[in-house]
This record gives sequence, structure tokens and C-alpha cells, in this order.
Amino acid sequence: MSALTINDSTVLTQLFDPESAPSSATPSIDPSLPSDPHTPSHLLQALKQTELNAIKLAESSPAALPESRKLLEELTIAYPTYASAHNNLAQVLRMLSAPATEILPHLNEAIKLSSPPTPISPLSPSQAKILSQAYTQRAAIYYSMFKQGGSEDMEGAASRDFFEGGRYGNGIAREMAVRTNPYARLCGAIVKEAMRNEYAECL
Repeated sequence: MSALTINDSTVLTQLFDPESAPSSATPSIDPSLPSDPHTPSHLLQALKQTELNAIKLAESSPAALPESRKLLEELTIAYPTYASAHNNLAQVLRMLSAPATEILPHLNEAIKLSSPPTPISPLSPSQAKILSQAYTQRAAIYYSMFKQGGSEDMEGAASRDFFEGGRYGNGIAREMAVRTNPYARLCGAIVKEAMRNEYAECL
């Protein structure tokens, strides 16, 4: 019978054993933590209201998207460490079909600002929500770039971000992480080759 190589075994282990994947720990959500550790609490309510106004504009009509973008851009300039504004600005930019080069920096910033110091450090529900959305948005961009002729590395980046989005609570991202996982196709090829070799040895 044909034996799997060490590399084949590693691939199968990473595919079927979630514990072997890096950063697979379930996030520790602590509602008692500040919703935004980088923003003083006395400013937070006013920032949220401005952000809400921008979101309502974006949802009201496509014609209002530029004004929504303007409000959110002003917010990120005045308060660059306010992660939620970066996340929502990225969403509005996507709705405006802005290039990825404009969108990704805001998603990167939202992820950086909302991420806990370590994978096992607790975070607030608001931080988890931002990470869920930002990782999923970034994954969608990477996956779109891959589908438009990008490298397999781009697909891998999309899969990793979908995984993180799912880890922080996004169900769609969790499903997409499985569908875009390059290990899945490799696993299929490994199993098919092993079965073919086993069949050949039986002849």
C-alpha cells in the first residue's frame, strides 16, 4: 500500500485538525471591557453618532454615498485610532466601487486597532464585531482579486481572512474559509493519488 509523505500528512492534519491551525483559539469576549480601547469614553458617543449619521446616509440612497464617504473620511482623519470608522468607510468605498488600494488601508487599520494584544487576550464585543466584518471584507477583496487572475497566494490570503472573520463570528466567512482553503483541493489530489497507487498495487 502506498504511504503518504510527511508533507501529505501535514496537509491532511491541517485540514482535518482545527487545533493544528495557527490562531485557532476561540476569541475570549469580555463585555466589561471598553468597546474601543483607543478612544476616550467621553468622546465615544459623539463619534458613534457621527458614524451612525454616515451609515444612515449610505443606506438611504446610492446618491448619498459620496456624502457618507466624506463624513467617514473626516472622522478617520480627526480620530485616526477610531477603528469602527475605518471599517465602515471601507464598506462605503466598496459600495462606491473604489479601487482596492483605497479600501485595504482602512481595513488593515481597523484590524490592527481592534485586534487584542495576543490571540488569547480578551476583547470587547464591539472589537470582535469590527474584526468579524473587517476580516470578511478584506477576504472578499482578496478573493475577488484572485478570481480576476491573481496568484494562488491571493486565494490563500483570502482563505486566512475568511477563517479569521469566521472565528470572530461571521457565519458566511466561516463557510467561505472552507470553500477557499487551498488545502482542500490539495487534500483531494493526495487522496486520489493514494487510492490510485493502492489500486495499481492490487493489480
